[in-house]
Amino acid sequence: MKICIFGGNGFVGAAVARKAVARGWKVVSVSRSGTPFATPAGHAPAWVNEVEWRKGSAFDAATYNSILPSCDGLVTTLGALFESDYKRGGLARPLSVLRAIAENATGSRGNPLAVSREKSYERLNRDSAIELFEAFRKSRSPSLDATPSPFVFISAEDIFRPFVPERYIKTKREAEHQIWSRTLEDAEQPRVRPIFVRPSLMYHPHLNPPSTLPATLLEASAKLHALIPPALRLAPSSVPSPIPTTEIPPAYASLASLMSIPPIHVDAVGEAVCQSMASPEVKGVVDVQRMRDMLGFDPLGWSARRTAV
Repeated sequence: MKICIFGGNGFVGAAVARKAVARGWKVVSVSRSGTPFATPAGHAPAWVNEVEWRKGSAFDAATYNSILPSCDGLVTTLGALFESDYKRGGLARPLSVLRAIAENATGSRGNPLAVSREKSYERLNRDSAIELFEAFRKSRSPSLDATPSPFVFISAEDIFRPFVPERYIKTKREAEHQIWSRTLEDAEQPRVRPIFVRPSLMYHPHLNPPSTLPATLLEASAKLHALIPPALRLAPSSVPSPIPTTEIPPAYASLASLMSIPPIHVDAVGEAVCQSMASPEVKGVVDVQRMRDMLGFDPLGWSARRTAV
């Protein structure tokens, strides 16, 4: 199997690439810089040599159109939590994140015209995914006998409001909905199988040390929440649909989800992405609980066990 990862040198993309290489898959990474992944200390792991690193942009089809026909699947990790320069080397900088949260809470975001369209939620979280989906779909040959090719969009659980603007999750959901709707256009001869992976807070003790403390606290919160009788829990007990919608619940529901949905190791996300791509029956929304079920993790006492689509 050969896959193309957009943003393969970033935090999430590198995790997917690591797991894919471990499976013996061929991997092509496309990113703005085209540089191979390196740890915060500047080291290049051995698996990096097994990946083809290319420079390109989701909005410039000429930089990747020649790659897609030979790929069996595509993963896009492109997106932004804030419309500001809060990352360095693909990792969020703690002080920059705190500043962005403070600006969102106080409304002191400066001149809105100063936000480049290149860094807007609409462009990074929604439009890039739709552009790549359409390009990948066009690269597939319609056939009654062909198995739909997996297209993975790294979306997110709705756990960050009100600390981040609502437009962050709104544009993620709009991308999911648009991609799902366009897939239905090929219902008789489906060419692409859309998968929307929704991680919660992702962490890695070595690659992103600042993520460890909040992950530990949220893990404890989720375990405590799982001990509460379902009728008394903060988060809704209903099972969300695997079919994406653009409906956004109130901010308090997002905050409740933050306290009840456990964080997830970025390597677990990478493995879940690969398992989803390799399993023809998996499509639609793959949230944290579905990832944990897929990987055989402790269900944390949750009574609702979701079935695969």
